[in-house]
Amino acid sequence: MAFVADSTLGLSPEEAKSLGIHVVPQQVLHRGRSFRDLVEIAPGEVLRLLCSGERLTTSQVAPEDLRKLYEALLRTHGRVVSVHVSGLLSGTVDTAKKVAQAFGDRVKVLDSWSLSGGLLLVLERARRLLEEGVAWEHLEEALAPYRERVRGYVLPATLDYLHRSGRIGGLRRFVGGLLRILPVLEVREGRVHPGPRVRGFAEGIRKVAALFRRDFPKEARVYLAHAENPEGAKALGEALKAEGVEVLGVLPAGAAVSVHTGPGTVAAFAGPRR
Repeated sequence: MAFVADSTLGLSPEEAKSLGIHVVPQQVLHRGRSFRDLVEIAPGEVLRLLCSGERLTTSQVAPEDLRKLYEALLRTHGRVVSVHVSGLLSGTVDTAKKVAQAFGDRVKVLDSWSLSGGLLLVLERARRLLEEGVAWEHLEEALAPYRERVRGYVLPATLDYLHRSGRIGGLRRFVGGLLRILPVLEVREGRVHPGPRVRGFAEGIRKVAALFRRDFPKEARVYLAHAENPEGAKALGEALKAEGVEVLGVLPAGAAVSVHTGPGTVAAFAGPRR
């Protein structure tokens, strides 16, 4: 069995492969040109361009990249499980399903309803279910209850990039900047929802911990992510560890998060332990 994820996962192809995951690149668009994420443009370059004021966007995986990867993997594997960023945030799932039709039932495409660490949690649960003996044809059905429980909490360091990407208006950005107001964004059931607003980054860290406690009163598994803000990720990790959770690792935020929320962003993605 081979496992595929798109580059919103956040890990480099080499890091992902060490976990038994093959990464297919999303696309980063800049000045009319398209660059394959992690292949033709590095995360550091994405952040550098954003910090210099350049406008970037992201786009779904190219069908040809998916087709080539599925063909290569099926030469050495019986089947492929392909898990992707939420279909409500990207067209990648729909594209993958269309490409997969050419391979019959040997490729199963799953919508993670999340991204970054949430995508990784869903992929890991899918792999565990198969190891426990869940039938191939019932995998998505068996995965659904877990997928519904996965949550993401995203804290940007500034409103600037949400304004650039059209998520907030100029007046709200101006007023928010004066008052140091930041939104906590919640990722659940495949969508990004505006959460509570906080005054300053430190209060945002505390609010993420409170939201986590609300959603996971019992044990949970957590991946942290950040866009060139290791200290912020460390502070978030310490706040969550105080809740008695298992932090599994820290991921680069990746282009999909960085482009829309900006450098300095920190995030936590959580799922139930069982």
